[in-house]
Amino acid sequence: MTDSNLSPNLVKLHKSNEEGLSSGLINELGSLQFTVYDLVKDKNFSFDLSHPAYESNEHIRRTLSELFIMRVSKGLGWSNPSVQSLSGRQGTIKIILTALRRLGVWWAENKPSSKLSEWNQGDVKHLLQDVLELKVDWQSDDNRNRHRHRVKQEGIANRAVIDSIVLALNESEKFALMGNIQDGLSFNLYEKQQKAILRPILKRHQIIYEDWKKGGSWSSIPQPVAMLLLNDAIEVIRDKKTSFLIEYFQFQRSDMYYSVISVFDKTTFQHFCDGLWRFEGSGSNEALDSKPNAEALLSLIHKHYGASYNSFPLSLKEISSWCENVYRAALVILLSLTGARISELASMKAGDLTYNLDGLWGFKSDIVKTNHGLSTIRGVHGLAAEAVRALEQLSYLDKLDPNEEIEVFLFGKFFSKSVKRTCFSLESWTQCASIQATFSMLKKFYAAFLKRHPEIKVIWPNIHPHQLRHTFAEFALRRFDGNVNEAIRRHFRHSNRSFMTNIYLSNKVDETFLYAQEVMIQEIAEKMINDARDLLNQNETEPRFFGAAMNAALELLDVTVISSEEELESVIEEFAEGFEKIVPHEYGYCMPRTKTISQSQCFDKVSKVAKLEEAGFSTCSSCVHSVQEINSHEASIAQIGLTHAQQMKSIEATTCFSLESNKFYQASKSAVKSAERLLKRMNSDKIIVSSKE
Repeated sequence: MTDSNLSPNLVKLHKSNEEGLSSGLINELGSLQFTVYDLVKDKNFSFDLSHPAYESNEHIRRTLSELFIMRVSKGLGWSNPSVQSLSGRQGTIKIILTALRRLGVWWAENKPSSKLSEWNQGDVKHLLQDVLELKVDWQSDDNRNRHRHRVKQEGIANRAVIDSIVLALNESEKFALMGNIQDGLSFNLYEKQQKAILRPILKRHQIIYEDWKKGGSWSSIPQPVAMLLLNDAIEVIRDKKTSFLIEYFQFQRSDMYYSVISVFDKTTFQHFCDGLWRFEGSGSNEALDSKPNAEALLSLIHKHYGASYNSFPLSLKEISSWCENVYRAALVILLSLTGARISELASMKAGDLTYNLDGLWGFKSDIVKTNHGLSTIRGVHGLAAEAVRALEQLSYLDKLDPNEEIEVFLFGKFFSKSVKRTCFSLESWTQCASIQATFSMLKKFYAAFLKRHPEIKVIWPNIHPHQLRHTFAEFALRRFDGNVNEAIRRHFRHSNRSFMTNIYLSNKVDETFLYAQEVMIQEIAEKMINDARDLLNQNETEPRFFGAAMNAALELLDVTVISSEEELESVIEEFAEGFEKIVPHEYGYCMPRTKTISQSQCFDKVSKVAKLEEAGFSTCSSCVHSVQEINSHEASIAQIGLTHAQQMKSIEATTCFSLESNKFYQASKSAVKSAERLLKRMNSDKIIVSSKE
């Protein structure tokens, strides 16, 4: 049985890589042989999804064929409907093919007469456990002979294998609901379900689930190390030398520029600074003409180094060395605070950064891996925007010149004096930085970082750019956490609605964010349990956490006898598993419990969904799932209350109408009362000066 509506749904969007080709179809719906064009390698690759196990099962074959097409195209359908072409990265497609072949073999051997839509959670559990224990013989004879030395034969599968199977199943549900494939799972498989399914098997193999989940992939840098690294990068970007050089290069790009040769190779500028100009240049019209420029340059030096400073503060070598350092620091900042891949940053073009009225800077990049080469907007705020500005400004060449036909890349280096020569050829300097070159920049900055902080070498001796991508997810989560230093807090406080942050805050299938979220829930759950333990034991410590979740921790401990560290860890794990997720705000953590999520103030009774990311202070402050930690949230709550109190006073002073009917006044009044209530619950000594009401 096939869905007659399927083909039209597979012909959406997506730019063709086979324009003008009309002689036959490249791929056919229902076939298991595919040709896919790799945009980066500019080459077609053949993929064979067939396997003897399901060779004669038409339903399985058809479903796998449809699911392959939709997964390769990320739901966009054929690249070119007229020839049914597909585009994607070769490596990614190999992962998709292997996952679908594993799924198809297990399906054919265990439930050959069923549809995916008829499977229950027990069937999925059986599948994942068999895949984890390498019980599914998914290889074809040809693949087995060619890659026997590379394929794991015993033990357990790694996390990536399970993740690819789960993603295929969850995507099948989505595509089936959209009518894009004929059959798909009827439910979604969540992280907690996976954990419950896999943990017993892993325990039998003496493997801790969290260690297996972390796997061999790039983990995030420990947060103290990441913050110290980022702090060093920020110091470079904001150093006095950086500020001076930004203005120096701006001056040298202007009509007032002063000869670079006269500054560094001849003694002309130094003679001017020393008051010898009139003797050396009295007979030179050129010297007289350039005197205002020399005065302007000296004035710039005095601005940054003081009026007593009468020489150029840096040599050519020192300028080049410092600019290299700034470029490396900017790379660290952009990797840490935008979530961009190093390949994306290497190909960024200067001038792509534009300011929007909502306070968000945005720039475009060609993200081939994730978006088929289409330009995608990246959100840039605060510190990241500072880094981009430094990269654009530290240059003798005007990278932002709108009249320049040749594209100049953001990481293009134009801070040597050769750029000012008449023979300088821009065409030979316009290539983007290679991934290897940018990776080398990161390694050099980290090597210098370890020299400044030798104690870190024991904790984290090496760095990889993808680790910073994972660290970004943690920074985005913890942007209101007291553990994150103030510069990063401000950056993410400003950018919490930006494109990049919301990618991690709302995309439920992003493994980086999910893992960071799981770690954060575990960490806060442990702190709350220990806090509750201190309170029940009447230790002389002030409570740190407040809210309904803290009450739940107290209730759990009150009925539990703990006689060992192992039992305490078990209680913490039980408590942590009760939370559906965590959404941080400046005024507290939203930590809905699975059993009570329908009691959320933001719960939509129509869609039956708690709209956690859309909630605000007024909604969250009275919610049973709101948790406050005094060190992280007290000051912000007080500030919110003060801001609304000022708003009330402003309205009182400017309106002659009834305040009862002023919705803005009443909203601020409600916010003030909520802030006062929370501060009182926290036993805070902070006071909000309310209005006359």
